Amino acid sequence: MKKLSTIFFLFFVTLSFAQERTLAEKLGYTKTDKLLIIHADDIGLSHSENIATISSMTEGFVNSTSIMMPCAWSTEVGELIKDHPNLDIGVHITLTNEWFNYKWGPMADNVPGLQGPDGYMYPDCASVAKNASPAEVEKEIRAQIEAALRIGIKPTHLDSHMGCIFYGRPEFLHSYLKLAKEYGFPAMVVPEMVESIIKTNPELFKDIDVDNLLVIDQVAIASSTIYDEKGMEGFYSDLFSNLESGITALLIHVAYDDEEMKAVTVRHLYWNSTWRQADYDFFTSEKGRQLIKDNNIKLVTWREIASVN
Repeated sequence: MKKLSTIFFLFFVTLSFAQERTLAEKLGYTKTDKLLIIHADDIGLSHSENIATISSMTEGFVNSTSIMMPCAWSTEVGELIKDHPNLDIGVHITLTNEWFNYKWGPMADNVPGLQGPDGYMYPDCASVAKNASPAEVEKEIRAQIEAALRIGIKPTHLDSHMGCIFYGRPEFLHSYLKLAKEYGFPAMVVPEMVESIIKTNPELFKDIDVDNLLVIDQVAIASSTIYDEKGMEGFYSDLFSNLESGITALLIHVAYDDEEMKAVTVRHLYWNSTWRQADYDFFTSEKGRQLIKDNNIKLVTWREIASVN
């Protein structure tokens, strides 16, 4: 009887330990390791964005990207990745169109709530949340995933352009998680989403296995204030020197400061062609590589995270 009690004790101790393991530990690292996904948003936006992103991944040290399928240049990505089949590439679920002279609409049929008065997508997340139904958003997410599959992309994850999935209605997040599970890859989620959206809407998320979501620790991204005060190199240098333990997804935007990107981003003071060139320059620089080495930062990808059971 004593032996049996000991076995049960060890079983529950082991089970408790397994439940407390962090995602980093499940990947084979320690709780104190500093893990980083260097993720270039917006591939597919333009030719300039496409070739700069591929270059930053093959010649620089960017190790992840995600595609904006509604954009005119998204199909080019299917051709570009044929020579790089192991790139970590997800679907950047796109529900908005923020540019003045470069427009796109939804990929799904009959989703009027995702179309503004001009027939194109709205420029901001608030308009999407106000006008689009959860059913329309789920339909559009599925259409974008299917479109990526058709051009030969095998998505490693889902994430959200401008965060509209996260800052819209809770139903949007539910569809995002539901479809990620259906298609068999992770969706980018951070603890704040679990606490403020999922746990506060238990009935909505009752079919989501919250305890087994692959939740990263934090997201980092430059802001307009940072751009003005520090510049891109200053921000990334500080970030690498003070990176917290756990898994951080650093969201960047790379493109060339060429005529195409100037036209795409015209009249935008931020996230424009010069911003994106600065991102490209840093993430292909020897200084950036050395900072990663000096601060003992380990690069991980969504493909690795997807392998966690």
